Amino acid sequence: MGGCTSKEVAPGSAPADASKEATAKSKDIDRQLAEEKVASKDIKILLLGTAETGKSTVLKQLRIIHGGGFTDDDITTFRYAAKRNIFDTVKTLVEAMEQLKIPYGFNPNTAKCAQKSSKPSLHHAPSLGDSKENVGFGKHAPIAIEAVEVWASTKIIDDATRGETQAAVDLILSAHPEYTKLLPLPLVKAIKLLWNDVGVKYCFSRSNEFQIIDLSYFMQDIDRFIASDYIPTNQDILASRVMTSGVCETKVIIKGTIFRVFDVGGQRNERRKWIHVFDNVNAIFFLFDLSAFNQVTVEDQNINRVVESLTVFTFICNHNAFKKSAIMIFMNKIDLLREKLEHSMVQDYFPEFLGTNDYKEVSKFFAEKIASFNKNQEKQLYFHYTQANDTTKMKAVLATVIESILVNNLQSAGLM
Repeated sequence: MGGCTSKEVAPGSAPADASKEATAKSKDIDRQLAEEKVASKDIKILLLGTAETGKSTVLKQLRIIHGGGFTDDDITTFRYAAKRNIFDTVKTLVEAMEQLKIPYGFNPNTAKCAQKSSKPSLHHAPSLGDSKENVGFGKHAPIAIEAVEVWASTKIIDDATRGETQAAVDLILSAHPEYTKLLPLPLVKAIKLLWNDVGVKYCFSRSNEFQIIDLSYFMQDIDRFIASDYIPTNQDILASRVMTSGVCETKVIIKGTIFRVFDVGGQRNERRKWIHVFDNVNAIFFLFDLSAFNQVTVEDQNINRVVESLTVFTFICNHNAFKKSAIMIFMNKIDLLREKLEHSMVQDYFPEFLGTNDYKEVSKFFAEKIASFNKNQEKQLYFHYTQANDTTKMKAVLATVIESILVNNLQSAGLM
């Protein structure tokens, strides 16, 4: 007959190890469930910033990269928006010609003061030693003063084109809004004629003195935009401007998580609506237009746009509602900043800037200035240098931003 034997189990042997292993697995499962619970919750993002900083463009990029693009209704809206942008911008230029007192046909290259001076003209980028006041990039510059003097005697210099130019100006100023929706041929001819006028181009070079969007993208291919079968491309949609009014919510799914993105108007009269979306915010995308360092706001011609952005940022960054919210700072329009630094001195607008007038020094200056307004030293600010209308570059930026938000979300839940 066989016998049964038993072994005495020494302390710390297999069964105890198995118990520890089971406990560890249980904790891993609990952690995984907790992470899944956090991930299953919607992530709320606010797109904030002052007007014309690029908030809606970033939202469009999110839709292109992560949201499946645009609906048929969206495409119809942007189809008309592109045409409306073309007309509105040319009308703004016509009004600015009157405001700045620049004659049609005024050529800064052949102006008397340009011939007397060795300073570069409109079509030659000024050296970094030239300030905006002596090369034609300000109302007190010699070329600008000469333009006013010529304007006092004639608003259209070329007698041969006087009638045609005046007719184009009259058509632009009198066109009914409904007439501009389709950009009929007579209107297109007027737009082309005025856009090619050297005086209008000089006026456009001084666009920091009035409110306008960059028309160059549309004008280089205007015939495509006015074609009856025109369908906007993604790049066209990114270039189009439709003013945001109220609060617009967009949902995109990234890595299995729903991101609810709220885009709110950046104009002063729209900011009072921001408070309604301040609760339970996971992250803020705050946009600065770095290229606006020499521009003023729409609402107040005495307030610099970057200064206005800093004021709004200070309020948002230090608001109690956002103590735990990640703040992603988009230092936007760096392509335009690089261009503008070729002929405009940052120190003329920010005297405290003592560095070299180049992209590296200027971007560092503004980043440090922004960071200095953060009163909570424990709150980390994430800086990203962006060109919001470039999908390839934005794809890389958004990948980094989204990863940071997901990590921050887990840290806030005590899971990291």
